[in-house]
Amino acid sequence: MKIWTRLENYQREENRPLVLALGNFDGFHSGHREILQGVTGRARERKGIPAVLTFFEHPQRVLHCSSGPALLTSPQHRLFLFHEKGIEVCFLISFTIPFSKTSPEAFVKEWLVHRLGVREVHLGYNAHFGFDRKGDARLMGGLAAKFGFEFYEARPVEIEGEFVSSSLIRRLIQEGELTRAERFLGRPFSILASVVRGSGRGKELGFPTANLQPHSEILPPRGVYPVEVRETCFHLKPTGREDEFEYRLEQLGQWRQGILNYGVRPTFQGTGEAIPEVFLFDFTGDLYGKTVEVVFHPRLREERAFQGAHELAQAIGRDVVDVRRYFASRATR
Repeated sequence: MKIWTRLENYQREENRPLVLALGNFDGFHSGHREILQGVTGRARERKGIPAVLTFFEHPQRVLHCSSGPALLTSPQHRLFLFHEKGIEVCFLISFTIPFSKTSPEAFVKEWLVHRLGVREVHLGYNAHFGFDRKGDARLMGGLAAKFGFEFYEARPVEIEGEFVSSSLIRRLIQEGELTRAERFLGRPFSILASVVRGSGRGKELGFPTANLQPHSEILPPRGVYPVEVRETCFHLKPTGREDEFEYRLEQLGQWRQGILNYGVRPTFQGTGEAIPEVFLFDFTGDLYGKTVEVVFHPRLREERAFQGAHELAQAIGRDVVDVRRYFASRATR
């Protein structure tokens, strides 16, 4: 997959039309996948390039610093998911205040038509674009007719009587409703995280843990969770053309089961900063400095303080038994 970080330097492939999806794709939920399936399907039919235009930042975070939504899915994670879904080109650009002042028609005319040479645009039913969010699906349809490209409005996805949206999924995850969130996501909730060094206290307790530094900003409530973890090794390498990079997924490790504690370590009078740390079953390797994908399953229990290290170690031992049973029961369904 090729990544372009500035639209003005994109070099077209004249014999392959660009079939483009626009959106934030935060959460990468069922509605987003509906759009991407349309893009990849139409690109196959037209022998074109399935592409996405998205932003490093959530636009509302730039425009309304303190009130913008926290990210469900980091840019790194979105690239990984785009790659999995067959996207060949991703325009991953910075959303800036000057850019935000571009009118909807100027955005389409100057950037999509003249710079990128789009032949098709796919947009969510409730998506907006351009200055003051004045651009919507209806306006895009009119601009498509005016400038000579095709436009497809993705249909809304409804589950359990509610339309799928990133804001709904954020709320469900923050409230710990991971089973419901999974239904709206169309996949288990997961994050990408870097493995960093911790205090080593888990090893002293007999359960060596890897401290995680999440790439995204939304996590479920503090507590103990069954998780599945795999290493994901990918790189962005310059292609030699200005502002173009090649996304290379060099390794996907096998899924490993484990138990994750997300909390402030109250038994040891933690600092107040909640940290996720994971103990992987039957694992003896070294993950420090690597990136992992972590799939969360419904919470086993809330975080609590114990009388000391011995009591905590006993509780972790019971948690491990319970989580192993949880995964065993899922395997027999």
